[in-house]
Amino acid sequence: MSRDEPFQILIIDGNGGGEFLEIDNLEDVIESHDHLIWVHLNYSQTAAKDWVMSASWLDTVIKKNLLDDDSRPRCITYQNGLFLSLRGVNLNPGSDPEDMVAVRLWATERCIISSNRRRLISLEDIKESLLNKTGPYSAAGFITRLIDQLAFRAEVVIEQLEDTFEQVEDDLSTIKNKEQRAQISDLRRQAIRLKRYFAPQKEALTHLLNDSPSWLAKSDKIHVRESINKFNRYLEELDSIRDRAIVAQEELLGKLSELLNQRMYVLTLVATLFLPLGFLTGLLGINVGGIPGAENQYGFIISSMAIILIAICMILFLKFKKWF
Repeated sequence: MSRDEPFQILIIDGNGGGEFLEIDNLEDVIESHDHLIWVHLNYSQTAAKDWVMSASWLDTVIKKNLLDDDSRPRCITYQNGLFLSLRGVNLNPGSDPEDMVAVRLWATERCIISSNRRRLISLEDIKESLLNKTGPYSAAGFITRLIDQLAFRAEVVIEQLEDTFEQVEDDLSTIKNKEQRAQISDLRRQAIRLKRYFAPQKEALTHLLNDSPSWLAKSDKIHVRESINKFNRYLEELDSIRDRAIVAQEELLGKLSELLNQRMYVLTLVATLFLPLGFLTGLLGINVGGIPGAENQYGFIISSMAIILIAICMILFLKFKKWF
């Protein structure tokens, strides 16, 4: 839907088609029109806020929820009408999918009012389907179509997350240190953020199924139940990704610790080998009288042979102790 206009109005003809409507007094059209009307609001626009607040036929609670900037997914059935607050993955260019886009809607049998601030592709798809005569026939069909679209795009994102994580798991055999740790942490964070909204979204759909308005038919409830099953599966997959990320982090830290221990072990062996040699050369290098061999022409050769002998003895000692 356009981000520049405060609201857009479509007339849904009941046969899968729809067309835009240009009007001056929106409230009169809603009250007098025979067809289903869909009003989409950009609640960041002042005109849209003013219209909602001035709509006398809307309950105060519904007005507040339609304009709420940070709402948790939920469902409210009120006077045979339905308020839904849902979240969809953010597939806008340059955005993170887990930075989910909120959409709120109030629906009765004759009117649908939706509101959001950021572009949601699922709503765009419904609009295009109505203009192409392949859209929903009723308010119930609109709601089930929106829920199906949200579930479908969530599945795409979770499959991409799963594929990326499998690639990371395959790469654990080659330690890339900071790069791998950052990637695993990022995948784990994405899974947590997605679950943060999918869990209450599933609860909202379950509430819709158990306390639905009279115009939501049995066939529509079947679609809602199928979407609930999908969100259950998504939550299980997100839990699996999160748990596997923890295991992968522990495995990576274990490999890094093992690599560090190997390096420290080599350095310790080198230090152990050269410690007595360093002591001996330091002792013989003291500039005082009485150093053994100072006046002997073979003193350097004797000292060198002694150092080599000590080094061989140290190596044999380390071998005997099985330290390497």
